[in-house]
Amino acid sequence: MEILPQVQDVLTFIHSVNVTHIEDKLQASRAFYEKLIPLAGEQEAVFAVEDKTIEFTDRKINIRIYRPDNKKTLPAVVYFHGGGFFKGSLATHDRPLRQLANLSGVVIISVDYRLAPEYPFPHGLNDCVDTTAWIINHAEELGIDSHYMAVAGDSAGGTLATAVAGKLNNILCQILIYPATDSSFATPSWSEFAEGPILTLKQAIQLWEYYTEDKINAAPIFNDDLSGMPDTFIITAEYDPLRDEAMAYAKKLRHANVQVTEKLYPKMIHGFMQMGGVIDQGKEAIATIAEYIRYKLVK
Repeated sequence: MEILPQVQDVLTFIHSVNVTHIEDKLQASRAFYEKLIPLAGEQEAVFAVEDKTIEFTDRKINIRIYRPDNKKTLPAVVYFHGGGFFKGSLATHDRPLRQLANLSGVVIISVDYRLAPEYPFPHGLNDCVDTTAWIINHAEELGIDSHYMAVAGDSAGGTLATAVAGKLNNILCQILIYPATDSSFATPSWSEFAEGPILTLKQAIQLWEYYTEDKINAAPIFNDDLSGMPDTFIITAEYDPLRDEAMAYAKKLRHANVQVTEKLYPKMIHGFMQMGGVIDQGKEAIATIAEYIRYKLVK
């Protein structure tokens, strides 16, 4: 495994983060993830950024809306952040999503779904489905075109995105960035990268335990009916233990006659899209996703 200089810079930064003052293991992990925000680079200005709270009968879900210009109606991408189902927030993905909004020219809506283990599966997924349905139903007041919508997410957020895409009919495409699709850890890349970098087998076992006891229904690879899924773009990283399961999911989608586009980033690590302030390929990945979004949604 060849560690590129920029990747080594990221690993050095990560190893310098210290949260040992936080005794609670779960809260320490969440705080650690928040401290990685600077890896995304500077915070770009966007034409308009609005935080909004959606009130359902039994809960409230916060969303952040990134609007790249003043056009009355724009296509939209609903985005679900990564973080292993138990960490991550609107803040952890704010900088990459600002970049994505500016480059794609569409509205990006980030969803602050509830996290495990306090809210295990299917609570977070239900938040994502219900929020996306709410966005579709309130498209006019949000200034978006409900006929040109996509879902996207990275890592655990990719898992949620594809589950949402399978439950709603208004989604034209899904963008899955190194998604977690298989809870069995049986692929070769899990053996190859069991000790990371970034994500280890021990950590992955823990996050799935946090998330659910029903791993079969929660993991997309076990869905035997993918025929209604929208066009799909899957990004993978060569040095990522999730690499092979994402590729296997792409293959299964193709067998269901879904149009799939794949892009593997050589020598890249899990989470590199959030590291565009240090790793050039992170910025490139955002630009590539933006290009796909424009092709699929901007008419």
